[in-house]
Amino acid sequence: MNRSLLLVVCDFLLLSILALARFDVPKDAVIAQDGQKIVSKEVVERISDGENYDDVVAELEATNETLLENLSSDKDDLFEQKLKLEAEIAERQKILEQKDQEIDSKDAVIQGNEQALDLAKNEAEKLEAQRKEIESKREELLQSNAASKKELELLAKNLEQAKKKSEELAELKSEKEREAQAARLELAASVERAKAQEFAASEARAMLMDEKKRSDELLASTAKIDQKIDSLNKGLDGVGQDLKNVGEGLAGVGEKISTVSQDVSSVKAGVSQVEKDVQESAASQKENFRKLNERQTRSVNEIFTRYEQNKVTLELTYTHKFGITQSIREDKFSMDTILMVDGNFVYALVHTKDSPFRVEFNPRRLVSVTGQISGSKLKAPLEVKEIAFMDDPRMIIVPLYANPQDLVKSSGIELFRAPQNPFLFDDAVVVDVKDSRFGQTKCLRDEKDGRYIEVDERSFAFLTGAFNPGKGDLVFSQKAELLGIMVNGDYAFHVKNLGGRIEGGSRTLLGDSFDADKTNTLLRDLKKKLSGLSKKFKY
Repeated sequence: MNRSLLLVVCDFLLLSILALARFDVPKDAVIAQDGQKIVSKEVVERISDGENYDDVVAELEATNETLLENLSSDKDDLFEQKLKLEAEIAERQKILEQKDQEIDSKDAVIQGNEQALDLAKNEAEKLEAQRKEIESKREELLQSNAASKKELELLAKNLEQAKKKSEELAELKSEKEREAQAARLELAASVERAKAQEFAASEARAMLMDEKKRSDELLASTAKIDQKIDSLNKGLDGVGQDLKNVGEGLAGVGEKISTVSQDVSSVKAGVSQVEKDVQESAASQKENFRKLNERQTRSVNEIFTRYEQNKVTLELTYTHKFGITQSIREDKFSMDTILMVDGNFVYALVHTKDSPFRVEFNPRRLVSVTGQISGSKLKAPLEVKEIAFMDDPRMIIVPLYANPQDLVKSSGIELFRAPQNPFLFDDAVVVDVKDSRFGQTKCLRDEKDGRYIEVDERSFAFLTGAFNPGKGDLVFSQKAELLGIMVNGDYAFHVKNLGGRIEGGSRTLLGDSFDADKTNTLLRDLKKKLSGLSKKFKY
């Protein structure tokens, strides 16, 4: 055991003993007076043993000093232990403070969890609101479905009317075919009659030749008759009568030939008239078919299917200066569109949004541009060699150096056209080129600027889900002709007279012939021109 600890224990025992001890003076105790020293019996006994009193006292004092030194040393040890205990207490206090801080942090975490619970509760309320909104949208979709059913009923009605018209045309065609068959039969009968009359005429000509031969023979025999005039004088009257009969026969043959010629002429005139009637009937029928086809609408599904089957993708790869440091970066742009044809000119017409040639926002600082057009029906991509800007600088025309007949023959792709009569029908079909959705609505020519068409969003009938018409979406007429391209949510660029609407000096060559300085200057100038458009066409 540690000595210091032993001393402490002894001190506690001593104090306990002193606490229990009584210091009452006994009745027989001897009290020292006037410097008298009282020596205990044990000391006396020790003196009696031969020890000196002063030695005993000195021994006791030395023992006392030793005890005092030990107590002083133990006091220092206890002081050090006290300091250590105080340090431990301070450290424990710090630990307690840290625990308090941890408790406070846990309280903060608990408070944060409570806030998170509140947020979760709010989120649950929002989800409930969204659920209600989805429910309302579902109701709207049901209503839209009902509208779609009405549309289908209308389409079925139009189809029924088209079938009736087709049946009427088929009946008319059958009637014309019957008339043509009757005309052919009449023609065949007339030909047979003409052949019979021609045969009769040939027989008459043969008879005429026979009679002429007989006349020649008679004329030849007149010489002999003259020689034998005297001997044949009696038969002269008979010969004269014969000549008279021959003359009468020749006159009858002439009348028959004249009659046959008239019959043949009348047959030829009848055949010519029949052929003329057949040609006029065919031309009239062809014109009726053309007019009917011109006014015959295509279903919305047919228009979208034709677009989907014949769409192509315009791809432009470009490098441009980017950011404050003007570092060179390469990007790609792609957009679905269709190929158009005007005579022997094949081209594509697209919106410049997000393309290297955009002018609505800060124009790009271009370095190089290359492009191609690809599609599922094209055997190989078509190189884009140049582009040009239209009078609305957001629209670019992409000419393709390809023969339209050869292109259609080799790929089977359909080349679309601009309508000759764009406002023959009130309705139009809008195709979302990004998400492949489509719908039907009404379109109107702008009352002040014929370059644009107004698309009525309020009249939309969506067949594949609602969408907002956006920049670059295609607008088809009900004959599947490209009527326009959307420039914003309300107006479309009207596809007409494109040759006269190309911006002067805007032709831009791509590939190795690309002129970066000229193109960047052109883009800045076109941005200024765009700011001059009416607000309803810009935003």
